[in-house]
This record gives sequence, C-alpha cells and structure tokens, in this order.
Amino acid sequence: DVVAGWSAGNSQEYKTECPNCLTKFVPHFCVQSTLPSFVGSRGPNSPLFCERLSPWVLKKELRSVVSGGIDDLLSPEWRERESKNAVLWWNLILSFMRYRFPFTFLLQGDFSSSSLIAPTPSDEAGES
Repeated sequence: DVVAGWSAGNSQEYKTECPNCLTKFVPHFCVQSTLPSFVGSRGPNSPLFCERLSPWVLKKELRSVVSGGIDDLLSPEWRERESKNAVLWWNLILSFMRYRFPFTFLLQGDFSSSSLIAPTPSDEAGES
C-alpha cells in the first residue's frame, strides 16, 4: 500500500517505500475528464498526471495556500492557474475520499454538471 510506505510526520518526504522490494518512489495518479474546459498535463483533452502527496506534505502545502483564507482553494480559477494547484486540489479530494469526509463543497464551479466525481453515500443507515 502506498500510504504505508510514507514516513509518519515527515513533511519533506515526497517518496514512499514499496513494502515488497523496499525501493523508494514517488507515487502518481491520473485524473481524466470529458469536460471541454478540463486541461490536463499535456493540454486540453489530456489526462492530468499528479504526484500523490503524503498527508504531511499535503498539510504543509495547503497551509501555505490558505494562510490568506480558504477562498482561493475553493475557486476553480485557482485550480486552473497552475498545475501545482490542481495537484494539491486533487490530493485533497483523494484524502477526503480516503477518510470518507464530505467533499462536495470543494466541487464548485464547472464540476457541478459533470460526472467527474459523483459523490455517493456509502452508508444510508438511519434514513427513512
């Protein structure tokens, strides 16, 4: 598991360790969309390749972004401004999904009419 290979609490470590061969590597993931406005790593209509950040690196990077307030982070323009911002935003989405936190408030802007991420509750207990 990618998560198990990170050094706990180390906000400087971008690599994880393979549990089988103990090789250090930077994990990646890919985001794709059919939205005409989506710009990937190689331009429009291409996937966005992102580094998977450890929770500690993500925390450090997000602190610098939200030091002036959270409005930038919630703005679709911020995500589109540079690829580093998109990588941080998608890592935040992955982290929220991993811990089953609600994240629909992050899906503002042009994602509302898309099936890019379709949040579905996994536990409907308690509903009538």
